[in-house]
Amino acid sequence: MAVLFISHDNLEALLESMRRYGAVHAPVRGDDGVVRFAALTSGMLPDLSAVRTLLPPKKYLLHPQETILSYTAGYQPPTEEARPLILFGLHPCDLAGINYLDRIFTGNDPDPLYAARRSSLILIGISCTPDDLCSCHRATSPLKAVSDLFLHVVDGGFAVTGASPRGDEFLKRTKEMLEERAVCIPDDSRRFFGRTFSEPVRGELDATLPEWQELADACLGCGACSVCCPTCYCFDVLEFGGLDGCSAERVRRWDNCLFKSHAQVAGGMSFRKDRAERFRYRYRHKYRGFGPLQGIPSCVGCGRCRAACPTSLDLRPLAERLEGRAP
Repeated sequence: MAVLFISHDNLEALLESMRRYGAVHAPVRGDDGVVRFAALTSGMLPDLSAVRTLLPPKKYLLHPQETILSYTAGYQPPTEEARPLILFGLHPCDLAGINYLDRIFTGNDPDPLYAARRSSLILIGISCTPDDLCSCHRATSPLKAVSDLFLHVVDGGFAVTGASPRGDEFLKRTKEMLEERAVCIPDDSRRFFGRTFSEPVRGELDATLPEWQELADACLGCGACSVCCPTCYCFDVLEFGGLDGCSAERVRRWDNCLFKSHAQVAGGMSFRKDRAERFRYRYRHKYRGFGPLQGIPSCVGCGRCRAACPTSLDLRPLAERLEGRAP
């Protein structure tokens, strides 16, 4: 069928055109061999061959540490200047991860910092081929891979489709780089997201399963799985008083449900004292959801947790057994 097509030769010109609207960040392979989302300067091309980046794009929406309230002569909430930012080369799993975070932070009571950053983002997705660590191609997920533009990898270049009014407008402004061409668009992993999720909500997970303790015994408690997960959003809130006695700030920073301190409350009490309990809690979040998103798994199958874990822990075999389907 005839689709809009852009050749590999025109990719640099397309990225240059995007810079008219804002900074462009994309997967970049550093001198250390690690692929990260980073700024693309003029003349740079993204590394579109990598299956995953070290960190997901959630770092642009939820900063690892940030001030959410300050006090001097009164309380001052932070202000966020919404500067246009284009994220290029997002795989469907990361797009679905942003969809999940949107449900958490832009719902009935939106987080102002998240909402300001999200409104300034332009998302450019790209198809990919899953590897052995991925599970997006085997999971049934209700999350959609939302984007403004999506590039399907085809021979010689990319088939481009608009996925939002903003994306359609961008296509109009770059029409000189595009051509209509009859190409066969292969299946891409976007089709693994957005399926109907009609399975009944299951009961509470059996706390006596030996797998919880087996996972806990192998875990080092380093927190790498949470840091690299596209949908982990747990955070801690800390208060810091100024030495002058007249100022203070409230700081939000990333937390991890496998940390012992995560479940501690006033007086040193904890409602998830051992790591096996904490693993059960993490599993429930990733594969069954909880709270307002009960029944909506938050695992998007990107494979980062498995790649980052120093002891190669893998929840997929357990999920396959407990959920009755391939995760």
